[in-house]
Amino acid sequence: MDKQQVRKETELLQATRRVMYIVAKLQDFPKGFPKLACFLDSDDAFMVYRRFGIVFSRLILNKQDEIREMEDTLACMDRSDERRNPQEVYLKSRIEDQNRSRSTIPQTWLETRPQLLERLEKKTLEYADLLLKAKQLKGLKKPSLRDYKSIIRFMENDGGQLYEEEAGWVYQKEDLITLRPGREHAWLDTTLERVLRVCRCKLIEETKAKTDDKAIHYYDRQRIATCVTMITSAVVLILLIIPIWLLYRFSLEGKILKETPDTMLTVLCFTLIFSAALSVFTEAKRHEIVAASAGVKGIVLC
Repeated sequence: MDKQQVRKETELLQATRRVMYIVAKLQDFPKGFPKLACFLDSDDAFMVYRRFGIVFSRLILNKQDEIREMEDTLACMDRSDERRNPQEVYLKSRIEDQNRSRSTIPQTWLETRPQLLERLEKKTLEYADLLLKAKQLKGLKKPSLRDYKSIIRFMENDGGQLYEEEAGWVYQKEDLITLRPGREHAWLDTTLERVLRVCRCKLIEETKAKTDDKAIHYYDRQRIATCVTMITSAVVLILLIIPIWLLYRFSLEGKILKETPDTMLTVLCFTLIFSAALSVFTEAKRHEIVAASAGVKGIVLC
């Protein structure tokens, strides 16, 4: 294999690696919607958009009233058939109602009952779909104040990314939602990011290729999550070891466990601290916190 062929293979390998690690840079996009779209997609924290809650409410109310009107029409049809047909043939048989002749249909009816039911089914399904979509959007979390301010600063800097009218959506704070995956200890992530930025840790440099702007910092989410997990695990371990160590010291002093005030105070304090930590670090429900606290108390006293 000659040197020229080796050089070609090396260049091909380097080109392949470059293709694998292509990162969209903010400075490569023109100012306006293209650059704003790149920024919002550049990090999970910036994926903030409007929910349009009032619009959804208006559409739901409109569909609801349309269904109400059709429901009243159906009830009038039923009462009309009940008066005109004492045997109630068309009310007791779907087939008879579907195959009834035109002469048996009142002139005041704009459509047959099967036609009305078909429209009512379509409208009701649209209404249900709107309700479920509105519920899903309402279930999404609101952006944190820090993330919201970051987006505001980006849109207002450099002369503004959009015209004032079209950039107004970002100021609808109560109507904004974030697509950021929910983490139980997001506040700890934020605190850790601030510490890393002050310390200029290498965790920041992992995704620095996304922009040349020194005012914008990106973090490696996987490494952040690993650090947060380690911190959480350490806190839980400390809260379990310290009370056991204290009770062990009490036993060496000849005190009878489960009966001395020191033992009871130690168990009580660390159970409360553990419950508080569980509430702060996780989104556990009340009954889950009670069960976990009772389990910890049992472990400490065993």
